[in-house]
Amino acid sequence: MDKQKKIVLDLLRNLDFPTTQRPNVLRSGQTGYKGFVLGRVTSWAGKGEKAGYRKIQSARTKEPKYKELLKETRKFMKLKDPKFKFSSIQFNKNHRSAKHTDSKNTGISYIVGLGDYTGGELMVYDEGGKNPVKKNIKNRFYKFNGSIYPHETAPFKGERYSLVFYST
Repeated sequence: MDKQKKIVLDLLRNLDFPTTQRPNVLRSGQTGYKGFVLGRVTSWAGKGEKAGYRKIQSARTKEPKYKELLKETRKFMKLKDPKFKFSSIQFNKNHRSAKHTDSKNTGISYIVGLGDYTGGELMVYDEGGKNPVKKNIKNRFYKFNGSIYPHETAPFKGERYSLVFYST
């Protein structure tokens, strides 16, 4: 697994991350952060009576510069849990997410932190949004239901990537 982790980390370090805006994960004063999704996303589409949320493949998934990252990241997850089914991977770079739930996700997610950083634990709250527990995800996969349990990122220093494997 260490070899595959290094492959994924090298690909992340050599990638120019796009800026994204997801209001539910932004802290006060933030306008965006470096991150993107590969795989399926829930997106607003259509007009008039045909407007609504749809599950579609993210545009980046089809871009050649992301193909190797997607392939190697899928391998990385399969080494951890070969039976885990997921449709999407969220990639974040140096982002300290605000407390939120992943309302469009279904069921269990895995998260892992990569890079040279200190701090940056995943803070997971109970269903009532209280009693946070710090989970060290640096080079460790953590399995939880982000659509039920509010969570956020603890402060960190350094280079931090987080990868979230989930289904829509």
